[in-house]
Amino acid sequence: MVIAFILLGINIYHLDFENFFTENGKIALIGVLACLIAIVLLLILINSNKIKNKLKDRD
Repeated sequence: MVIAFILLGINIYHLDFENFFTENGKIALIGVLACLIAIVLLLILINSNKIKNKLKDRD
Protein backbone atom coordinates (compact mmCIF):
# COMPACT_ATOMS: atom_id res chain seq x y z
CA MET A 1 0.00 0.00 0.00
CA VAL A 2 2.87 2.34 0.81
CA ILE A 3 4.45 1.70 -2.59
CA ALA A 4 1.14 2.50 -4.30
CA PHE A 5 0.91 5.83 -2.46
CA ILE A 6 4.52 6.68 -3.33
CA LEU A 7 3.93 5.91 -7.00
CA LEU A 8 0.70 7.91 -6.89
CA GLY A 9 2.61 10.92 -5.60
CA ILE A 10 5.28 10.58 -8.25
CA ASN A 11 2.70 10.31 -11.03
CA ILE A 12 0.72 13.29 -9.76
CA TYR A 13 3.96 15.27 -9.67
CA HIS A 14 4.59 14.44 -13.35
CA LEU A 15 1.02 15.17 -14.39
CA ASP A 16 0.59 18.33 -16.47
CA PHE A 17 -2.67 19.88 -15.28
CA GLU A 18 -2.82 22.37 -18.15
CA ASN A 19 -2.61 19.74 -20.87
CA PHE A 20 -3.50 16.18 -19.90
CA PHE A 21 -3.15 14.73 -23.38
CA THR A 22 0.52 15.28 -24.07
CA GLU A 23 2.67 12.14 -24.30
CA ASN A 24 4.01 12.48 -20.74
CA GLY A 25 0.59 13.54 -19.48
CA LYS A 26 -1.06 10.39 -20.81
CA ILE A 27 1.55 8.18 -19.16
CA ALA A 28 1.21 10.00 -15.84
CA LEU A 29 -2.59 9.84 -16.03
CA ILE A 30 -2.47 6.08 -16.66
CA GLY A 31 -0.08 5.74 -13.72
CA VAL A 32 -2.40 7.70 -11.43
CA LEU A 33 -5.39 5.58 -12.43
CA ALA A 34 -3.41 2.35 -11.99
CA CYS A 35 -2.27 3.40 -8.51
CA LEU A 36 -5.81 4.32 -7.48
CA ILE A 37 -7.11 0.96 -8.72
CA ALA A 38 -4.33 -0.86 -6.85
CA ILE A 39 -5.18 1.00 -3.63
CA VAL A 40 -8.89 0.14 -3.95
CA LEU A 41 -8.08 -3.53 -4.61
CA LEU A 42 -5.75 -3.65 -1.59
CA LEU A 43 -8.43 -2.10 0.62
CA ILE A 44 -10.94 -4.71 -0.57
CA LEU A 45 -8.43 -7.47 0.17
CA ILE A 46 -7.75 -6.15 3.67
CA ASN A 47 -11.47 -5.88 4.46
CA SER A 48 -12.22 -9.35 3.11
CA ASN A 49 -9.44 -10.82 5.25
CA LYS A 50 -10.90 -9.09 8.33
CA ILE A 51 -14.34 -10.52 7.55
CA LYS A 52 -12.88 -13.99 6.99
CA ASN A 53 -11.06 -13.85 10.32
CA LYS A 54 -14.22 -12.75 12.14
CA LEU A 55 -16.18 -15.62 10.61
CA LYS A 56 -13.39 -18.09 11.46
CA ASP A 57 -13.30 -16.92 15.09
CA ARG A 58 -17.08 -17.26 15.37
CA ASP A 59 -17.11 -20.95 14.44
